Amino acid sequence: MGSTEQQIEEQLAQLQHRVGARRAEVLKYDADDDRFAVEYARLVNVTGKLVEFDKTIPERLAEPERRRSERIVTWSWRGQAAVGAVLIALVFVLDRSTWWLLLLVPHFAGTVAGCFQKVDAEQHRDRRFGAISVHVVALLVALTSLSVISRWFIIAAALGWMLVAGSAMDSTGADPKGAQR
Repeated sequence: MGSTEQQIEEQLAQLQHRVGARRAEVLKYDADDDRFAVEYARLVNVTGKLVEFDKTIPERLAEPERRRSERIVTWSWRGQAAVGAVLIALVFVLDRSTWWLLLLVPHFAGTVAGCFQKVDAEQHRDRRFGAISVHVVALLVALTSLSVISRWFIIAAALGWMLVAGSAMDSTGADPKGAQR
């Protein structure tokens, strides 16, 4: 069991113990007694804290995985933005046709924009998938722009960017599947 799970279980057990202790105090008094109202209010207060804590358990359990996804997303997009900048520089250094900038500048702009996305607990897996997918797209863009593979692979790179953008749209709720009915 991970430390996060253990901490959550310990906090939950502590709150449950406090609720049990407050319940025992309430049961000591008659409903007509003044102390009953005081102890009952304390029981309700502690029970409210338990309910609020229970609502946060899924997010707390997902936090370590979300942080890992955040590191993957951040460094993947930053790395690919650096690759995009290098490819743009290579167009000039290798004296390639400036027409390649039509492919490389949007690729660079897209990877720079990806560097600033937020990764929350609900969509961290989609963001991680998009970040890993951008590596394949960047490889296709690099190999195509350096004339290592056929220029027809520009189509595959465009489809890859659509896949990456689609995973980002699905996770932001822009997808019709996520619409409220």
